[in-house]
Amino acid sequence: MILFISTSGESLPIAWRIRQEGGDARIYIHSPTYRHNYDGIIEKVSAARLPGMVKKAKAVIFDILRPNEDKREDKALLRIFKIKGDVPEIYGAVADKLRKQYPDKLIIGASSETATWELDRYKGEKIAKKIGFHVPETYRFSTLKEGARFLKNRKDRWVFKPLNNQDLDLTYVEKFPGDLYSKLTGEYVQRLGNKIDYILQKVIEGVELSTELWWDGQDFVHFNHTIEDKRLMNNNLGPAIGSQSNTVWVKKNPEGFLVRELTRLAPLLKKAGYVGPIDVNCIVSEEDHQPYFLEWSCRMGWDAFYCLLSLLKGKITDFFLNRFKVAFHDGYASSQRITIPPFPYADKGLLADLAKGVEIKYGFEDPLFWAEDVKKEGDKVVCAGADGILGVMAARGHSIGGSVGNMYRAIKKLKIASYLQYRTDGGRRAERDIPKLKKWGVNIE
Repeated sequence: MILFISTSGESLPIAWRIRQEGGDARIYIHSPTYRHNYDGIIEKVSAARLPGMVKKAKAVIFDILRPNEDKREDKALLRIFKIKGDVPEIYGAVADKLRKQYPDKLIIGASSETATWELDRYKGEKIAKKIGFHVPETYRFSTLKEGARFLKNRKDRWVFKPLNNQDLDLTYVEKFPGDLYSKLTGEYVQRLGNKIDYILQKVIEGVELSTELWWDGQDFVHFNHTIEDKRLMNNNLGPAIGSQSNTVWVKKNPEGFLVRELTRLAPLLKKAGYVGPIDVNCIVSEEDHQPYFLEWSCRMGWDAFYCLLSLLKGKITDFFLNRFKVAFHDGYASSQRITIPPFPYADKGLLADLAKGVEIKYGFEDPLFWAEDVKKEGDKVVCAGADGILGVMAARGHSIGGSVGNMYRAIKKLKIASYLQYRTDGGRRAERDIPKLKKWGVNIE
């Protein structure tokens, strides 16, 4: 049995597919907001039953980070595993405890050490520099007034990045000098008050690219790349929502881009006891063609992980239990997040009025559709109303155009009783940027 520990249920479609393969998968959903997702579809585990399920599981998989917000569910989970309540990140602390308690059990996707690489941007930057990355000019602040003073009358562009895994839409890239100064003295003050930990980072012009390594506990199994669009609408308009479109491919050249740098993480990962993916997001500068570090993701990278699994040959069960030593199809996989109103707004009243109960007439069982905010009501599959993210459509192809075409043809087959929201320019940036990187001599294959 494979046990998933999740905050908002991103691994629900994976657990469901494992069961469709004939395997056994269970899942614990930490956030009360998402606990009705997949009602009537898959068995979910309560917090009280977790210790017993952990004993039975062949693998325990954490699908995301969980900063300790001292909420009721946070306190309960730590208490169940007899962990002190003052840990900064919960899943890493639980994973470390399980490794000590069950040294032969496969624990994937979390450790206290690697969580700090993502949550503590300064520590993440130090590690990036240590293994050979350049880092853009960066300054840390604890009040909005300090940042506003720094930005006043500047003629260059900067990025605002909140610390400690705060709301995604707070990250903001200046479109023109003075843009951020207006936000820090207006909108952000009203929304956040004056005190907040954040960094300002100078904008580097170039190509944004993610490189992911998969570490089996002793060695690197494989690498893959992702080009991601994080904004809601075409041409990078609208708010940043974390992930909207992705194009993913598995790296073939063992000596290619960033392999040398990332393999230097081996002693740190061994010491942390970590098993799973580590993703580094960087900008390849158009000026010097060097990678400039932006951030780490030390856990599954949603929704790109659905793309990677779309390239998988064989069963998802084997991907996990064989510690990622599996074969992949050649080519590319592309994805598109499918949402309905009121997304990206999380107003409970609007979600109840506009999303909850919307029927998914056709699409839930499509093998290309990784459904998320859904449940069963009788014999119908409907939106559960947690956030309006119905799921992710992901398809593979021999070329970028082939994967994107297969993805959009699948989207057109969806029959959902609402207004669908998705971008129609999927893959376009990958088709533009990959040739550019190759022209610069960057080996990304």
